[in-house]
Amino acid sequence: MHCLLKSFSHYIDQILHPATFTDVCINGIQVEGRPKIASIATSVSATLKSIRKAKQLKVDALLVHHGLFLKGKDLVIQDSMRDKLKILLEEGITLLAYHLPLDAHPELGNNWPAAKMLGFFDPEPFGAIMGKHIGVSARCAPTTASQMKRKLERFYGHKAESACFGPKAIERVAIVSGSGYKLLLDAVHEEVDCFITGTADEPVWHQAREENMHFFALGHAATEKLGVQLLGNHLAEQFGIQHTFIDDDNPF
Repeated sequence: MHCLLKSFSHYIDQILHPATFTDVCINGIQVEGRPKIASIATSVSATLKSIRKAKQLKVDALLVHHGLFLKGKDLVIQDSMRDKLKILLEEGITLLAYHLPLDAHPELGNNWPAAKMLGFFDPEPFGAIMGKHIGVSARCAPTTASQMKRKLERFYGHKAESACFGPKAIERVAIVSGSGYKLLLDAVHEEVDCFITGTADEPVWHQAREENMHFFALGHAATEKLGVQLLGNHLAEQFGIQHTFIDDDNPF
């Protein structure tokens, strides 16, 4: 089966509502390819590796969380950018990117579904970026920091960087995928015991220690694999098309 590209992208816009987000990413179609879609691939980022794999798979579209184009960024078509665009244009592969809208989605995103799969409950919106919440806070059964660390590492398949200075029993958590570490103090103000994200930076250790918080960083890429896979599977079912997830070995 196949569908029209315009219908395909319009449907995604209807469920993710990208126009309601203030985002540095250009959400939606970034490179237009063939007018019909019979197969798609998804990946965290539009890397040269993922684009080459999309070519090898002969898919009609590649859907990613991190696209090629950002608002306000000077763009010169050279080096790897030239190579990426050359493959996409020559092969007629459409590139679609969805950044904050995919982080935020309660059923197909990176954060709310992760909380559900991890067994957390009573979810609430958390982590406002330009007025829109992209993360989730939730409750959990009383859990020690070491138990939580093992649980998260199994789920994300990635070693955790941790700063464990919170209460003995973790009962409330917050998740913001990717570089959400900047929202740690928001978690403190909302009386969260444990903040879970993708990446860490130097100030986080001090903040966690000074504010009596548990902090775990599971990798930017690792915490953003879930949304594209859920969305890809949903689109495959909705339109009767094939979907392949292209994994990457990015440890960051």
